[in-house]
Amino acid sequence: MCGISGFIDIGGATPDASGVLRRMNRRLSHRGPDAEGYFESANFGASARLGHRRLSVIDIAASTQPMRSADGHDVLVYNGETYNFAALRAQLQASGHAFRTQGDTEVVLQMLAAHGEAALPQLQGMFAFAHWNQRTQTLLCGRDPLGIKPFYYFWDGTVFAFASELKALLEHPRVSRELDLDAISLYLECQYIPTPLTIYKHIRKLPAAHGLRLQNGSIQTWQYWNPTYATKPARSEAEALDELDRELRASVASMLVADVPLGAFVSGGIDSSLVAALMTDITGKPIDSFNLGFLHAGVADTAQSEHVQAQRVADHLGSHHHSLMVSTDDVLKAFDSWVDVFDEPFGDQAALPTMLLSQLTREHVTVALTGEGADELFSGYANYQKRVREERISGLLGAAGSPVPALVKMLPAAARKDRLLKAIAAPLAERYATIPNVFDAALQKSVYAPAFAAATHRRIASFAGALYAQCDSASYLEKIMYVDMRLWLPDDLLTKVDRATMAHSLEARVPYLDHKFVEFVATLDPSLKQNGKTTKYLLKKLAEKYLPHDIVYRPKQGFVMPLSEWIASGLKTRIEESLGVDDSGSPLGGGLSKRGLFREGTLEKLFREHRAGRSNHAGRLWALTVLELWFQRYEPDFRIT
Repeated sequence: MCGISGFIDIGGATPDASGVLRRMNRRLSHRGPDAEGYFESANFGASARLGHRRLSVIDIAASTQPMRSADGHDVLVYNGETYNFAALRAQLQASGHAFRTQGDTEVVLQMLAAHGEAALPQLQGMFAFAHWNQRTQTLLCGRDPLGIKPFYYFWDGTVFAFASELKALLEHPRVSRELDLDAISLYLECQYIPTPLTIYKHIRKLPAAHGLRLQNGSIQTWQYWNPTYATKPARSEAEALDELDRELRASVASMLVADVPLGAFVSGGIDSSLVAALMTDITGKPIDSFNLGFLHAGVADTAQSEHVQAQRVADHLGSHHHSLMVSTDDVLKAFDSWVDVFDEPFGDQAALPTMLLSQLTREHVTVALTGEGADELFSGYANYQKRVREERISGLLGAAGSPVPALVKMLPAAARKDRLLKAIAAPLAERYATIPNVFDAALQKSVYAPAFAAATHRRIASFAGALYAQCDSASYLEKIMYVDMRLWLPDDLLTKVDRATMAHSLEARVPYLDHKFVEFVATLDPSLKQNGKTTKYLLKKLAEKYLPHDIVYRPKQGFVMPLSEWIASGLKTRIEESLGVDDSGSPLGGGLSKRGLFREGTLEKLFREHRAGRSNHAGRLWALTVLELWFQRYEPDFRIT
C-alpha cells in the first residue's frame, strides 16, 4: 500500500514546484515508509509533477514509483493492489509486451498505456492512481470499484492537484481552504461527509468506480462499473452454496499474494472469522490473527467486546492469536492523534480502537485481511429486516395521492424524526438514507443557528435517493443494501479502516469487496441473504463448514464502543471544553458555542440531559467533540456570523 500525490500546471507555474511536490508527498510518509519517488516534467505548456510513497508488499526489490514505460511516454503513481495482475500480465505478454519487473504496478502501467480508460473495468483489486501520458498531455485517474482506496482532487481551471489524503493536498498553495457548510451539516447529520464532498468547498473525492480525465484544460469524470441485480440465474440452495464457497475462496486466495507476512483481523463474528478460516484452509498452515477487547475497571468487559469469541475462533483454527485488551486511558491517548489521522471531521468512534489494533498488528505482519462489506452484501444488519417490514406500511400510507405525507409534514419536528413517519413523508427513493443518525434532518432547523440553517441545503437522503435509483434490483431489500454499499461503506467504514491501518503502515485487504465477488452476490436471490429472521442466510450456511455452530449463529454484536463510559470518565473534560460548558452544563462561551452553528442553549441542553440521564446523547456529544477538535486543529478562527 502506498500514498500518491501530485499536480498538473496548465498555462502557469506553481512557485517552488519541486518543493511543493516534496512537501505534499512527505505528508504521506505513514502510508509508504519504505521509499519515496518523484517525476517532474514540463513541456508543451503543461508541467506534470507526480510523487509516491511506497509500502513494499509485492516485488519488494523492484516496482519503484513513479514508474515510467519503456519508451518514457507513460508515467504512473499507483496506490493499491491489483489481484488479477498475473492474468493481465499473461494477456499483455501474449500481445507482445515485455516486462522489467515482477509486480502489479508495471502491469497496471502497461494496461493503461495500451488500453487507456478501457483498462479500468479489467483491474480487479483496490486502487487509486494517476497516469500521465506525455505525448497527449493527458492525466487519467481512477478509483477502485468499491472505494477501498481514497483519491482527493482540486481543480481551479489552471492547477489540478491530487493526493491520497487531504493533508497532502493542502500543502499546495493554490488549493483553497474555504469550508463547505453543507459538508459540516452532513457530518452533523450522519457522522461522515459523503462523496464527492469534503470539508473543503473546492476539494472533491473521486467516487468509487469512477475515472477522471484531465485533457485540453478540462476534466471529465464517469462511472466505469456498477453491479447488476437484474439477472437471477435459477439455482438451488445447494448450488448457490457451492458457488459461494468457490467465489469467496477465490477472492481470499487472490489476496494472499504478498512478499511480506500476512494476518487477519478476527472480531469473533462470522465475517472476519470466515475469512480467517479460508486463509487457514487455503494456505494449509496457521495464520496470525488479531483482536481487540475492552477493559472496564481493569476487568475484561465481555458485554462490550468479543475477545472471548475471537479466542474461540482462534483456538478452532489453530491460529497464532494476538489479543489487545485496552482500557479507557489507552483509547483516549489515541484520541489525541485523531485529527491528524482523519483530515476532516469523522465521527465513527470505532476508529479509535481500530487504530490501536492496527498498531499491534503491524508489529507482526504488514498485510491484514478484514471482514468489511459482508453486512452490506448479505443483509447483516437487523435494520434491513425492519425497514423492509416498515415499507409495507410506508409504501401504502406514503403512496401517490395519499393525504398522509402532507399531514406528517405538519407535525412538530420531534415527531417527524420518528423513522416510520419520516419514511411516509419521503419519496420512495429517499426513505432509507444511511445507518448513523446524529442530528436528524427534521431537527436541524430547531437546533441550528438561523444563519447556518439558511446556508445549508443538502441532506443525506438526497445522496441516498440518487443511489437508490441507480440500483436495478426489483427488491427493496437489495436496493437499500446497495445504498449502504455505495454510501455508508466507502465514506465511513472503509475510510475508518484505511486511515486507521495506514496510520501505522499496515495494508488492509477486504475479500468481500472484490468487485467480481460483489457481482456474483448480486445474482443471488434476496431470500438467500435475508431468510425470515435469519440475516446473512447463505453466508452462515457456508460458515457452518468452517466455524463452530455457536459462533455462526450467536446474535450479532458488532464492534461496540463503551462510549458512555468514556464520556463519563476520561472524555468528560474534553467534552465540556469542546461544547463550551462547565460541569453543570452552564455556558462558558468557548468551544463550539462560539462557532455560530447552533441556537443558543442547544449544546448546554444536550449536555445537561445526558448528564442527568434523561436522554442518551453519547453519540451526539462524541460527534460534536470531534468537530470542535477539528476546528481547533485546522480552522481555529471559524465562525458563522
